[in-house]
Amino acid sequence: MEAKTEEPKRILEDIDEAKSPLRILVRSLLKSRNRLRAKYRELRTQCKRWRNQAVAVERSRNQWRQRAQDSQAKAQEDRTALQATTAQWQELRQQAEQQARELTELRTQLAAQQTAEKKGA
Repeated sequence: MEAKTEEPKRILEDIDEAKSPLRILVRSLLKSRNRLRAKYRELRTQCKRWRNQAVAVERSRNQWRQRAQDSQAKAQEDRTALQATTAQWQELRQQAEQQARELTELRTQLAAQQTAEKKGA
């Protein structure tokens, strides 16, 4: 038994046999082009959606920041008004205490005068 080494058979005898007909190539290339166009159209749509979302988020963030700053300013005004009102209240309280002391003194003086008049009458 002899081992015969045969040269592998070539499927194509000539390189020109490997060329596809143009009608098949055109259809294949058009199909590939249309797929790429659809893919990048979708990517552009997504990119635009993401840009719009980023702008909306930034706008919302700026609105919240402005609201927070306005709230802080109002809170500071309220604190200032509260301090002013507290100071006025303290002043009025001191005045009321002083008037109460004066009233007590006047009542004691009046009572002293009345008892003096009763004794002298």
